[in-house]
Amino acid sequence: MLAGFKIMMLSDKTIREYIDSGKILILPEFEVKNIRPAGVRMHLGSELLVPKENKVVDFEGSAEELFDKVIIPEQGYVLKPGAFVLGSTYERFQVPRNVVCHIEGRSTMARLGMAIHCTSGIVDGNYEEPKTVVLEIKNQSPFDLVLKFKLAVAMVTFSELTSDINQAAQHQYKGQSGVVAPNLKLQKE
Repeated sequence: MLAGFKIMMLSDKTIREYIDSGKILILPEFEVKNIRPAGVRMHLGSELLVPKENKVVDFEGSAEELFDKVIIPEQGYVLKPGAFVLGSTYERFQVPRNVVCHIEGRSTMARLGMAIHCTSGIVDGNYEEPKTVVLEIKNQSPFDLVLKFKLAVAMVTFSELTSDINQAAQHQYKGQSGVVAPNLKLQKE
């Protein structure tokens, strides 16, 4: 750890103050009961991207043809053991330039073998507009797991930075509202 360097995560009290003052914006609706001790509970959106079988990924190609879009039926979508899908948070949120977010799975879901993100836990592009977070959902258990619209599947935590982010947000996922396939046209900035 660097001398004098601290990571400052926001507590429930500060999160509530930031939401009440408009520093953190959560749309389309927000209920106070979703504030947890160090984050806000997030819910699953209405659509999933299900990978098509036997596809080869060329990182210089397009990812659109790699997935089928599925609207989650009322009875839910059954995620089989070993299966992987992309989902998104129901909520869109925006934070100030001095706050970065982290997406985490919920303990209850993790105890049933559901992983909510593979490796992309930092959310650092939500300061210019409210956006959803795409969730990489993997069933690592021997159980069939039923995913339903608005199921509480994740938590977003907030860390205050040493200063405002200077860079313009990458526009790779500008306007993201719902589940979006990976944009394989990597930023060259």
